[in-house]
Amino acid sequence: MADKNPIETMTPGQVLTDASVSEFIKAMGLSIAEAQKALDLNSIAQMEEYAKPRPGLGNPGGKSLMQLGLSPPFYHYQHADLTVSLQLTMKIGDSEALGVNVTGEIGNKGSGAGGAASARTAQITMKSLPASVTVDGTKLDAAGPDIDTAAQALADKLRAPAGKFEQAFVSSKDSKVKAELDPASAKNPLLAENAVVFLPTAASSTGIIRITNTPAAKETFQLAPSVSTEVTPESSRLLYARKVAKQIDDLADFKARLAFDPNPNGTIDSQSDFQPFIFALFDTDKDVIKNDAAIALRDGARIIKESGQSVDVVGYADTQGKNDHNLDLAKRRATNVAEFLKKNGVGADKIKSVKHFGEEPWSKTPNPDNNQHFRRAEVHFDGNKDLLIIVENQGSVQLQATPTPDKTGGGDGNGFIIVKKFDAAPVDGKKVLLGDAKTPVDIKGDAVNTADDKFAADTPEASAFNLAKSINDSSATHGTRATRKGSVVLLASVNDAVTIDLVTLSTDSIKLAADGGATISKPLSDIATGKPAADGSGSGKITFAVGATVDYRTSRQFEQSANGNSSISARLVAIPAPVEFLQEIKKFLAPETPAPAPAPAP
Repeated sequence: MADKNPIETMTPGQVLTDASVSEFIKAMGLSIAEAQKALDLNSIAQMEEYAKPRPGLGNPGGKSLMQLGLSPPFYHYQHADLTVSLQLTMKIGDSEALGVNVTGEIGNKGSGAGGAASARTAQITMKSLPASVTVDGTKLDAAGPDIDTAAQALADKLRAPAGKFEQAFVSSKDSKVKAELDPASAKNPLLAENAVVFLPTAASSTGIIRITNTPAAKETFQLAPSVSTEVTPESSRLLYARKVAKQIDDLADFKARLAFDPNPNGTIDSQSDFQPFIFALFDTDKDVIKNDAAIALRDGARIIKESGQSVDVVGYADTQGKNDHNLDLAKRRATNVAEFLKKNGVGADKIKSVKHFGEEPWSKTPNPDNNQHFRRAEVHFDGNKDLLIIVENQGSVQLQATPTPDKTGGGDGNGFIIVKKFDAAPVDGKKVLLGDAKTPVDIKGDAVNTADDKFAADTPEASAFNLAKSINDSSATHGTRATRKGSVVLLASVNDAVTIDLVTLSTDSIKLAADGGATISKPLSDIATGKPAADGSGSGKITFAVGATVDYRTSRQFEQSANGNSSISARLVAIPAPVEFLQEIKKFLAPETPAPAPAPAP
């Protein structure tokens, strides 16, 4: 075997050293120094012209430009940036190739004291209401029907643009609460771990239509013995699904909606994406399930539980924050939705996976930053790529046992894949028994009419509102607190604190204080900045940075090439001639140009 070429044994760093990047930078720096020298010599060469008497100016012998107060200018390079870009490509025997891309930059810039600040964090812990936080002398009250809602409202006040913190996250770790229904045989509400779920009281039926394609001929959707609609083909699956949903929704006895429109502002349909069965939208920078999403998740959980389907939960975020932050936010959204499904009776074994993709799916789409459509968590039937239409009855007419097209038993094509009927379920639970002492809290369906909430009597939302309020009003007795999400009451121990984690990038001093049921569990960290010069003045700084990428391949040849480019940007300023220099010139000129004698007094 032939001996290896010495260059084959060299590391990328050794190759870069041999490439003499420093020589490039040295040569460019010296070129500025040579230009400065030439400017200085040019200024000195002009002295003869400035010192030479010029006839016609002043005295009979004339005056020089120096005597007239003029002096030659001197020029100085005040600021210079040098940029060098060098690219080396090497192909070595035995099919080995090394590609090195190097960029170097050197700069000489003035700077003052100070530097960039790092992110600073603080934490607020809330255990009870009333509670407040004071920021730089401004008191912010935590207001709400429960501590979790109040913490969210307080976080909104602390978060920019209203507050002084770029980020404010609310979180809690709830310990298991002992709870029972009275009577134990009650069917409504349902009792899950740390949750009481109020179901719709009227009889209802729900169906899910799968749309796999746009048909070649019209299709008839028969929902009840005397209720049907005929749908003609469209140019795409998406347009056809929208048409089916609209025509069913126009029927007096039913309502229908596309579970998820993959392209709400257009008509292009992508069949490569998994299509959700339910999705929950979130506010900016939040992972809290909103009340309208809670209702959709509750109803979806009933279908998952009754149909035995397995699901995947996926979380997303828009692109307003950094990628790492968005990934974490998407993960928390997906986790919260999965936990909410469990509290609504979905078995853990039916949740096949909980995933998160952050901003990745739409980082390159138009307007990805502040887009409500992207701040969501989705629930998918396992492996489903078909568009789904949710059909629900309204009024007394129910879906028939086998609406058509019927695909509940399997088969390809468009049609109903799930049909479920739910019997009337009046609220028959009378009390919730809490804690070891089984302290009773009444279940009431009284109408609700507050500034923020209005619910008719005996609705699931009214029952949930009243139960949550009663639990919180008597929490000192049984040691439990509650939060309402739609028609679901989430339970936690009064000892379970709610925390608000704060993040700021500001270098300003921020004073934090807390009162009532809130405490500052982690003070705001100190400002971390660059150190000023010893004398407090600004000083010039020379910086040099190198970036490199390496690509290694194999070949049976050896070849080396180098190419690059460089640039210099400089600021040239004119400055007066040195005072000492001018004085010497004036001494030289004095004997030849004596000052004129003063004129005699009249």
